[in-house]
Amino acid sequence: MQQERAVPRSLGFDYAVGACTVWIASGFFLDAWAHGHVPVESFFTPYHGVFYSGMLAIAVVIAVFATRNRLRGYRWVDTVPRPYRLALLGIPIFLLAGVGDMIWHALLGIEEGVDALLSPTHQALGLGIFFLSSGPIRSVLADRAPATFVRQAPLALGLATWIILVHFGTAYAFDPAAGHTNAPPPIAPFTRAYFTSLSIGYYKVSLGVLVVIFQSAVMAGVALWLLARTRPRPGLFTLMYVVGNVPAAAAFTNQTPLLAVTIAQSLCAGLLADVWVARGDTAPATPSYTRFSLALPMTYIGVYLIATAFADGIWWDWNVALGAWLWSGVTGFGLGLLASARRTPEGPMR
Repeated sequence: MQQERAVPRSLGFDYAVGACTVWIASGFFLDAWAHGHVPVESFFTPYHGVFYSGMLAIAVVIAVFATRNRLRGYRWVDTVPRPYRLALLGIPIFLLAGVGDMIWHALLGIEEGVDALLSPTHQALGLGIFFLSSGPIRSVLADRAPATFVRQAPLALGLATWIILVHFGTAYAFDPAAGHTNAPPPIAPFTRAYFTSLSIGYYKVSLGVLVVIFQSAVMAGVALWLLARTRPRPGLFTLMYVVGNVPAAAAFTNQTPLLAVTIAQSLCAGLLADVWVARGDTAPATPSYTRFSLALPMTYIGVYLIATAFADGIWWDWNVALGAWLWSGVTGFGLGLLASARRTPEGPMR
């Protein structure tokens, strides 16, 4: 008997798709690490194999799930839950981008450094995963069952994938580089290279502050959006931040304490958010929501500065460090105001 409605939500399907998208997006960073550490001379490398095998896994998961539901009497269009219909566009996008990437490499060579992040075919691969990872997000948000951590965790995996993709596309803006390991060469006055060294120092510290503002916007923006759409269960923020931030840190840590510092940032910010949401009303336009928008990015950046100071030492002047930390709060506060603004019947927002 043919079913007239789409198949209902499957928790196992959400977990499988969410885990596969994290696998693929993390594989991008493994490939990025390989470009900087081992000779990469062709398209066919083990590092490409990691994320392409993840795509194969997700295709098998979707095909098996859809076929089983077809045999149960559902129409083909209804063999996946409705929230996944848009997400499935990610498969053809990814496949076309993969073929294009192979042709791109054959004609133009292998990208290195920032080139690999900005390559159009690489961006298209990320777009495909962006679509696919929206499936678990939309599925959880559409669920009308009582919210539990187990039922909401696929949402955290989907959002973590989005964070990984943001980090990959802007990997040059991941680490503020406040540690001594990343300090510019010392400035020797009254030498021919004095002004050059001075310019490099100004550039590095200015770029580091911009990275602080950008990362604050990413971390606070995702959290504030999530609070505006649902009431997250305890543990959701910690899972999202740890899974979303660690792949980038693992790829770029090298001889620095970046990985350990990032884990500490993610745990502290995630735990703060989980405890805050569990204890108070964080609906948009409430005082608690406003305080949360300040506290979250300031915790994330504050832990970075403190942990970096202990693990590596900070080469920034204390004015820069304190000012950057305050900027993180301003960034979150501004996003909180935007997220909680409401349109009045007359038109303007209040």
